[in-house]
Amino acid sequence: MKGPFRGGALGQLGELLRVYIGRPSTSVSDSIRARPRVAVVLGAQVLPGGRPSPTLEARTRHAGELYVRGLADLLVPTGGEGEHPPGEAVVMSGILRKMGVPEAAILPENTARSTWESAVSVAEIAHHRGIGEVLVVTDPLHCVRTVASFGKVGLLAVAEPVYSSPMWRKKWSRRGQFVRESGALVWYRLRHGVGLLSRP
Repeated sequence: MKGPFRGGALGQLGELLRVYIGRPSTSVSDSIRARPRVAVVLGAQVLPGGRPSPTLEARTRHAGELYVRGLADLLVPTGGEGEHPPGEAVVMSGILRKMGVPEAAILPENTARSTWESAVSVAEIAHHRGIGEVLVVTDPLHCVRTVASFGKVGLLAVAEPVYSSPMWRKKWSRRGQFVRESGALVWYRLRHGVGLLSRP
């Protein structure tokens, strides 16, 4: 299944619970051939001195491995500057280059400050480049809101969960993220209409 989940906001919360208890997300492609060739890497915290947080590094390295293994042709790191410079996309691009990903295969989006802003900005880039669907590389629980947000702005997204992320591997971090993502899904529905059922 690609794009927004069925059942509106309740469907998304149900999907979040499904992922939390360890079941495969319904937004993950089960066919390598059907997978999009463009991977969007969602940003995370940059630490003092421009160092990547463990979460940011895990997401970025996962995306880099997709390129190295021939599973993606273009990587789009997205994220602007937060509390500590430089921007998230700048840090991710540096990691990708060190992994051997050529400059031509990296297309940074340097302004987004949230998942919603990433969806809006990347959708605009995709529209200009004729890209109709993307992989979204992020923590498993974050995939639910990310896929729904991208779908809301008209860009089909397939989840590429990063199970190596500390947000997933550490029990208490996973539980905390589950609580935060549950609240964020409700907020995104109220603020951006993510999860509202479309009229037929």
